[in-house]
Amino acid sequence: MITVATAECFTHAQIGLTLHKASAGYDEFEFKYLFNEDDLKLMKNIKVITAMFVPSILGAEKLLNIKLPNPDYAYKYAKAYSEKNDLKVAKLMAEGLKRKLNVDIAIGSTAGIGRGAICILTNKTCHLFTSDIYANLLTFENIKERQRNGIEKGIKKFLDVLKNEGFL
Repeated sequence: MITVATAECFTHAQIGLTLHKASAGYDEFEFKYLFNEDDLKLMKNIKVITAMFVPSILGAEKLLNIKLPNPDYAYKYAKAYSEKNDLKVAKLMAEGLKRKLNVDIAIGSTAGIGRGAICILTNKTCHLFTSDIYANLLTFENIKERQRNGIEKGIKKFLDVLKNEGFL
């Protein structure tokens, strides 16, 4: 069994929940169109340990035992970074999660102003990337479009990682 855990912000734990539903054999779920039949067979070897929505600095630091940079922008209680710092923070979240739970694959995501960031961390590699959609958390410009694109891109990249890194 390949263990997976996620600590997500802008993707609202939907990457982890989708991986769980695919691995558990749910008949219907929102992002099922991203999986072909072979992908769904591969997913039977996946065990999702946790899929967390972690929007705040306090939550990320306490749950993942990490120290995050100060936010680039003031936004209520949530983290709001520039895209450059989103890349750093997504990686820190994935590293903290991997260290804390000792899973095979850890996924972190966060987004403030920019395209956001997703990190998929394995024992072999770190895959750090952004969504394709610019958005602004402070004005809510394009945030739903960025979220959907990030979820789709994160799931597709996860499937590529499974196939290309010898997990299955």
